[in-house]
Formats: sequence, C-alpha cells, structure tokens
Amino acid sequence: MSKRKTEIGDDTTSPATKKIKGHLLIDTNSKVKEYDLPDYTPYEKLAEKYPELQMHLVPRQGPNATSGKHTMDFRNAEAVRTLNRALLCVYFDLDVVLPSDALCPAVANRLNYIKWLGRNIMEEFWPGNTVRGLDIGTGASCIYPLLGTRYIRGSEFVGTDINQASVAVAQQNVRTNALDDRIRVYLNDDRNTVLPIDSVGFPMPTPDADGSAFTFCMCNPPFYDSPEERQQLRQMKPIGRPTLDTGGKDDELYTVGGEEAFLERLVEESAVHKQRIKWYTTMVGKKGTLKALKAKIRDAGAKHVSEGALIQGRTTRWVLAWSFLDKTRFCLDVKKSAADVCSWLESAMDDLQISYNVINDEDVGAADAVARYSCSAVEKTWTRQWRRQQQKQQHIVNADVSAIVPTECKQPLDDKDGAEELPVLAFKASIVCKGLDSCQIHMYLDSGYGSNVLMSLYNHLSRKSASV
Repeated sequence: MSKRKTEIGDDTTSPATKKIKGHLLIDTNSKVKEYDLPDYTPYEKLAEKYPELQMHLVPRQGPNATSGKHTMDFRNAEAVRTLNRALLCVYFDLDVVLPSDALCPAVANRLNYIKWLGRNIMEEFWPGNTVRGLDIGTGASCIYPLLGTRYIRGSEFVGTDINQASVAVAQQNVRTNALDDRIRVYLNDDRNTVLPIDSVGFPMPTPDADGSAFTFCMCNPPFYDSPEERQQLRQMKPIGRPTLDTGGKDDELYTVGGEEAFLERLVEESAVHKQRIKWYTTMVGKKGTLKALKAKIRDAGAKHVSEGALIQGRTTRWVLAWSFLDKTRFCLDVKKSAADVCSWLESAMDDLQISYNVINDEDVGAADAVARYSCSAVEKTWTRQWRRQQQKQQHIVNADVSAIVPTECKQPLDDKDGAEELPVLAFKASIVCKGLDSCQIHMYLDSGYGSNVLMSLYNHLSRKSASV
C-alpha cells in the first residue's frame, strides 16, 4: 500500500536547522528572513537604526528610569506615527506612509491579531495550502495585509475600504513594498455592505474545492458611535495615565451604533456567504460586545466559534472567530516514541487498506513533523457497517451457489467492470514529536471530502491507539 516505509532521521535537512516561526517553516540555514517583533528593545537602540525617531525620545522619569534612559511621549501623534514606522521598517522591511489625518495602527497590537490567527485558525489547514486573507477596512496603512504577507509565507490578501483617499494611500504602500502580486486593494462604494465580495470589480480569488475563496477575513471595526462616546470612555481612564494619540478619520473611528451594530452586520452577511470564507474573524474592543455577538453567531448557524484575548501593555482587545464549515483537522495523542508511532500508523493503514505515500520535506511547510503522509481510502474499512457487509458477502461465497446459478451467469463478487474506484476519503497526516515518548498524529481533510468520514477514521484510530 505504501510507497516506502518512513525512516526516522532520513530527512535531508537536520531538525536542528529548522524551527517554527509564525505559521510556516523557517529554515535557519536558508536566506528566508524571519519577521517578528523582539520581546523588548530600548527606544535608544531602535533610534540608532531609525534616526527619525531620535527627536521624539524624552528622558524617562520615576521608578522606571532604570529600564532604558528614554521613553516616548505617546500623547504626541507625530511621535506615535514615527515609532510605528520605525517598527515596520526595522523589523519587517516595510516602508509605510502613515498620513497624519488617518488612524495610526499600533504595530504590536496588529501583529498579535495575526499571530492569534496563526495559532487558532490556520492550524486547521494543511500547512501547504495557500493562505488568502480578506481585510475589512484596511485603512491608509494597509497594515494587516502588509504584516500578513511578511509573517505568513506565501499568503495573499485583499484589503477593502470605503474611503477613497485611504485606498489611494494603501495602494501606494503596496507598490512601494513591491507586493502588488500578493495584495489587492478594493474601494467599497457601498457603505451598507461589510463584505463586498459580490460587488462589481471585486478581485475574487478562485474558490477551493469546498467553495471557499478566502481562508479568513479580519476586521478592526470602528469602536465608537460618536465623538462624544469616545471622549466619555477616555475620561474613564485613571488620572495620570497617558492617552495614546492614534488620530483617525471619522470613517475609521465612528459608525452608527458603534462596534456592536457594525459587527452584527458582519455576522448577518457571514450567514449569507457561509462557506465562501472559511473563518470569519474580528477584533472586539468592548468586552460587553462579546456576549451579544456570540449569541448572534450561534443563531446564524455557525458550526464553530472561537475567542481569545489580546493583551498589549495595559490594553486588552478580544478576537472572535466563527466558521460554517465542518471540522477539517483532528489531533490524536499517542504516548510512544516517534519511530513507534510511525510504525503503528503505517501498519494500521495497511490493515485498513488505506493507500498512502510518504511526503518529502520540500513538499510541505510544517517544520516540526517527523513524518508526513498523503492518504486515500476507497472504502470505509474501519466502520462496523463495512465489516458487516464483508461478513454477508463471505456468507454468500461459502454457500453452494453453483447448484442454483449456472456457471455462465456467475461473476466475481468484487467485479466492477474494471472501473477505477474513487476514494471515499482523502487526507494528509503528519506525526509531530512532543517529547521523548509522546507524539501527536495530525490528520487534515483534503478539500472536497466530508469531515464526518475523517472523524469516523479518527475515532477508530483513537480507540486502537489505546493498546499501542
């Protein structure tokens, strides 16, 4: 059944040269650069690499004076813009225009959102799949598509915005960084539509076999209903705590009904488009919005809902994600060594007449797998129904049918006129070592197949693994 058995350690690339960075493989021996923010960098060091920042440094005072000699005046809008431009330039090789009349994105906060997607959304898909993101309200900075293409290797993005001036600057930022082939920016003329994927001229990608065109959509909605609400919330902050001045156009800050009303529209539209986007996600600025929104998502018929908190300094935001697709990834824990698990899995697939091929390193992006397989089954050999059918056929074979059926009328029971049997299931599997005697088997459904079939195989292997 197999092309060859797996030999642990026969990879051409030593495991010591590889590590996970973001969602995909980073090979430390290659020329692929890692893009991420460091845990901590003194502003003085950052200013050495980005001299424009030097003029915005101010002496640090009080009990924190020992942690670096300088800090930033975060109430100064120009200082905030320069800081974020410095972060994008030094750590992501991005030259980004941040207009003074547009919202200045906090790079660390935006990167946290993308990292959360990598941990909680993209793990559902085989690492070799192309990741396609839709950014709702991309703004002049085009921050999420720019960061996303740096952090998620091979990813593609479409950014939408309702402000023509913001779209023009966003397109300029894409061109400046030579990302025209991976990022498209679209002007949404209909302010009543959050997801303009059916609008004229929208750059819709070719859908996958399951009908989805995007891996995920993301959104940082206008948080406030009015300037008065924004000012009221600012006044609720503790006295003496500096308020970050991020600026922003009215379109970026305010919407009728605030973020809850905006996100309710997103949920309503997701219920119309359903599987055309695998995962719908959004940032949420108010904890009170979460409960009402989750109830609305469940009422819309979503099959999966996930949430998480993003904490950056004293600021907490939440991410909410939902999907109308069946589960596409299953994870089985086995308390054995990698070599034993590989041997057991291959033997189990042989017994179940599941065809499989071992996939080489260069074919996939996962860095932490010790073995990878592409698998297919033409029958559900692991099910009770299949076993009963085989017993029934065996009973017929054992009967003295020659006495009642003329020889010229008899045909082999398994004769299918030479037609090629189509698989009932196609999936990929990888074995990830989690310790000396602990591994995980990750099973990913190939597009076009029902997850209930993979789930039944997963349940069968889960029961069998208890006796490994």
